[in-house]
This record gives sequence, structure tokens and C-alpha cells, in this order.
Amino acid sequence: MARCDTFEVRPRSHRDTLLLLELLDASAACNNQVNYDRRQTLFETTDNADNRVSVSKLKSTVKQAVTQEEYRQQYIQILSSSTPQQLVQKNWEPWKSYFSLLSKYRDPNNSTVADRPSPPGYWKEDGKRTPRTVIRNDQYTLELGDRSRLEIPVGMDLKEKYGLGYHERVRLEVAGKPRWTGKQGRLEIVYDRDTETFTAYRTVGDEDNPPRRRDSYQPISLATTSSGETVVAAVDIGANNLAAVTTSQGNHRLYHGRPAFDTFHAHTERIAELQSILGDNVWSSKQIRDTYHTRGEQRNHAMDALIRDLGEWLAERGVTELIVGALGDVRKKHWSATVNEKTDLFWAHGRFRRRLDGVLEFEYDITVTEKSEAGTSSMCPACRSDDVHRSGDLLQCHSCGREGHSDIAGSVNFLQKHAAERIEIQTSGSMARPAATGEDTKVDGSQNSVPCLEWNDHAWTVEHDGHSTKEAPANQSTSHETGNVAPGVSDD
Repeated sequence: MARCDTFEVRPRSHRDTLLLLELLDASAACNNQVNYDRRQTLFETTDNADNRVSVSKLKSTVKQAVTQEEYRQQYIQILSSSTPQQLVQKNWEPWKSYFSLLSKYRDPNNSTVADRPSPPGYWKEDGKRTPRTVIRNDQYTLELGDRSRLEIPVGMDLKEKYGLGYHERVRLEVAGKPRWTGKQGRLEIVYDRDTETFTAYRTVGDEDNPPRRRDSYQPISLATTSSGETVVAAVDIGANNLAAVTTSQGNHRLYHGRPAFDTFHAHTERIAELQSILGDNVWSSKQIRDTYHTRGEQRNHAMDALIRDLGEWLAERGVTELIVGALGDVRKKHWSATVNEKTDLFWAHGRFRRRLDGVLEFEYDITVTEKSEAGTSSMCPACRSDDVHRSGDLLQCHSCGREGHSDIAGSVNFLQKHAAERIEIQTSGSMARPAATGEDTKVDGSQNSVPCLEWNDHAWTVEHDGHSTKEAPANQSTSHETGNVAPGVSDD
């Protein structure tokens, strides 16, 4: 499995900026031309066929419609020899996904794809090409250190136009901390017109040569606890509380999502406000795109930090398998417009599941298994009665009188439903009362606590007894009154 390092690319001069932009634009043109030829082949093959062409034959026809050599000869003077070949290979990747979906769509016994898939689109946005390129792993040099730099090849036409020597490559500054070591993969460079920035994405490792994390933490396979007991966990993915987790040893963890969603919703309202003042036949603006970008980046930051925190917490407790609810179940049990905004837009469950699988299985050696959550949210985990009342975060059992946090109860039921036959589950104290925002809940009949973590825009933190663990921001004023005088020389 490959991993990706991200760097900010900084051209050293205005000349280098223009050269890089021209290189990326020509790469986008090459990709779009390849994609056009493949799309036309697809449409002509399906239109001219007397009977419906099999997916395998259609896939072969579309792939053979273009050749790497054809585009290498056409773009070699601008992009160098290897880049057009990489672009042809890169363009084929979404096509493989398209044909996979098409096979499922045509299969009468497969109901996972209801709508006919659309063929891959072009590298375009708002009618303009998206400046982007792909460079083969042995054609670029990335040196990391105090003065990190990146060198990439360009064609002879660009060398002559911008005054580079025959054997010279474009040298660029890069900034960013790599997280992975291993076999160097291909490099992608993308230009964002709204922020006027270049970003490089370098893949590291492959199936035969898995990457390794650069930090000191290494995943340890903990098949059992010290007592020899296998430990399994289940997570209930929700809208207001993003994740409620229970282990078979009776440990719980809760991620409170309302504050993070309020920030996301504020950006959504701002986008709607900006769209309402657009002129006729105008669909977007730089300010709208910036707001969309900020909203997505903040959401992804919170999501990635949650998965990392969850992975470390599970690994510390010897968990080897995490049971996750099926995506369809999450959507079916929510119906309001506000909750749908949380589940589909804010929490982006598709991305969440992909990240959860990749991080937990690869980095923490925890298997992620998808199961149905049907019926787990309307049962008392203490007495198994379905005579319960659920109101917000509170679940009350009319049979045994227990009450507790509804999402924690759901995760306990979910775990019992799918893991009880394989392992012994400790259910003592499994009903946790709903916590006030930012407070810990206490487990009935147990001294264990159920941490309710809250996102503070930087990390998931817990409040104890009403006192936040969030550190007060340091006073960074440079005035002499506070005594914080800016040093003359930076430690960096």
C-alpha cells in the first residue's frame, strides 16, 4: 500500500513561476486530449454496436484507442520524454474505476450501483484547464533538509524559451515535513488558481515495498491482552456525536461533533450568502471558492485527527478488530435536512471510511470490518429490552430503569450483536449518561469514565470536572509592556 507526502512548491523567481505554469498547463492539455480520444472511442463503440458490447471488450477498445508513443512524440518538446507517458497512465486510472462501476451497474444481481456511471471528465474548472502534471519516480530529485529542493525535467522548447541549459532541469524550493520513508513513487504537482500556490504530492512505497512512518511510533500487533483475551471494538458513527466507541473490555470513547459542525455550517451559510449576490449567469467567485476550500480543509483536519486519535487509543488497549456500521445504515436512520447535511457533507462518510480503513489497518494493524447497524440504536444494552425511549443523547429503558448515552448504548449493542459469539464482552457499566458539552460522563456501577472529546480546531481534547484541557493561547505581543519582545534572530 502506498502513502503520500505533501509539499508546498515555491518557484525561486518569476521566470520559474511562468515556466512551471506553462509546463503544468501543457500537461493538462495532454491529459485532456487523451481523455477526449478515449471518450470518443467509448461513444462511437457503444453507438455503432448492434448489440450491447461487453464491458471487458469495451474496456480493451477504449484503452487501445491511444498509445503512449503517440503523445510522447506530440509533447516531448514541452514536457520531456517521460511525462506524456505518465499522463497516459494516470488518465487510465479513473477509466478503470469507471469500467468497474459499469460492470456492477450492468449486473442484475448487483444492486450497489443504481445509476449509470459517467465516463471520466477533463482536468477543467470553470471552463479553464486545471494546471497539473505527473512526473515519473526516476525523473525527479527531491532533497530534504535545511534547504529542501525539487528538480524536475522539461522539454527543449521550454529550456530554450526560459534560458535553461541542455542538461539542466528546473530547480524549485519545497516546504513541508515528510511523514513516510520507502521506495519513491511518482510526483504530482497541482496549481491552485484561487490561492496562487503550487502543491506537490509524492507517493511512497507499494505493495511489495510498504512505506514506514518517520516518527518514532511503530504499530505493534497486539493479538491479545496480557491475560490472553482477544479484544474487539465497535464504533457507532453518528451525526451529532461523530463516533461512539466501545471495546469488549468495557472501555468507551465519545467524539462530540456539534462545535465542529457549527463551524462547518457557518461556512455553508456564508457560501449561500455570497451566491445570493452573484450577477446573472455567474455561478461562482474567488471568495466562494476560497470559502469552500476552507470549509473542506477544516473538516478534513478534524476527521484525520479523530482517526489518528482513535487508532492510538485502540492500539493501547490491544484491539485487533474494529467493527464499523455500513454506510447505507448511517444514511437510512437520518432524514432531516440538517442531519443529512451533517452525514453527507460535513462528516463525508465515504472519505471517513476510506481513511479509517487505510490508517487503522496499515499503521496500527487493526482490521476494519463493516457490519449492519440495524436495530442497535433501539435496545437497552443492560437488559436487552426494546422498551426504550430515546431523546437526543439520552436513552431510557422502561424495563430495568437504566438510562445513559444513546450513542454509547448503540455502540455496545453493535458490538454485542456481531462479536458476542466469538469473544466474551464485559457489559458492566455499559450505560453511560449523556454528558454536557465538554464534560466527561460517568458509567453506572463503575469507576470508569467515558471521555467526551471535543474539537478545538487543532486537536480532540477532554474537559475534566468542567475545566478544559485546552491551553490558553500564548500572548505573542511584541510590546515591552508584556515583556514579550520579539528576538532579533529566529531559532529556525
